[in-house]
Amino acid sequence: MGKTSLIRRFVFDMFDDKYITTIGTKVTKKTVEVDREVPTGNMHVKITLLIWDILGQREYARLHPVYYQGAEGALIVCDGTRDETIRNLPTWTTSFLKVVGQVPVIYLLNKCDLIDMNKFASADIESISETYKAPFYFTSARTGNNVDEAFVEISKHLASRIKT
Repeated sequence: MGKTSLIRRFVFDMFDDKYITTIGTKVTKKTVEVDREVPTGNMHVKITLLIWDILGQREYARLHPVYYQGAEGALIVCDGTRDETIRNLPTWTTSFLKVVGQVPVIYLLNKCDLIDMNKFASADIESISETYKAPFYFTSARTGNNVDEAFVEISKHLASRIKT
């Protein structure tokens, strides 16, 4: 699906098309600066993201709740060239929210640069997005399209939850 590639693009601004299956989880850290609205205007906030790249294979789904514990938000990734990953978005979202409660979720439909191989219907993505009140971004780890924007948006959501 490209989760590892998206993280690598965001954190290190690099892309490698060698496929590496994530075994277990890998945690990466990056600090993002965003503005947060407060009653007196805007407040500049530094958010340190601990980005958990967890294995996505269905056969390991029973382990996912362990990795979800303590999460304050999620970027849930699907592969625009694989219809089954899009169909699984509701299952992943429900499983995640059941463990962590109501936290910000953003969907990333990755590999948008492979237009001729896309297997999704925009109506399906929009329906899922509306159901879970979660925005979605068409991303590409290869080109960097919307990668920073998605991570900045989740950072803004996290910053808005900080008690002042």
